[in-house]
Amino acid sequence: MATRKTKLTLPEVQQLIQDLLDYSNSPSVDDLLVFAETINLGPFKTPKQAKPKGLTATVMRKAVLNKFECKTVADLRKHKTFAMAFTGDKVGLKTTEDWRKQYRKWIAVPEDERYQKGPTCINGIDVLENFRPWHVFGLNSSTASTDDIKESYRQLVKTHHPDMGGDARVFERLQKMRDSLIALMN
Repeated sequence: MATRKTKLTLPEVQQLIQDLLDYSNSPSVDDLLVFAETINLGPFKTPKQAKPKGLTATVMRKAVLNKFECKTVADLRKHKTFAMAFTGDKVGLKTTEDWRKQYRKWIAVPEDERYQKGPTCINGIDVLENFRPWHVFGLNSSTASTDDIKESYRQLVKTHHPDMGGDARVFERLQKMRDSLIALMN
């Protein structure tokens, strides 16, 4: 549609309405949008969505400490479950990125990392960065069965298998997610 520089007169608008009604007794949403853009002197602007703010290291640290019912980082390091998860690994807990990794692992995917797009993203989650199998598989943990897990995996593999043009790292991660969920079910 060509953009006009001048406003329409009332008779011109009335003629556009009549043309629209002559064209269709019940105009579609697309017909009405074209009409509105004509009146608007051009296409509407799409509002920019506000990008979610990233979490601070303090907020992430508090969330992880609360998860393990610890008051300090020293207590967290001594917590059996936390320590077992990192047996043999040195875990840094000094930088924002260190706490972001822990937050991803124990709490949730940070809001500013959701709804991502790209070859390593499924259902808005970058599977190479976040291990969230229920979300990636699109299943509810309280109602899903082993068969649901297997079926969801089969559907994802149709797109993400290396033989189908998918990324081998994503495929490997999907296998690990499937195996983890099935093990959890048994």
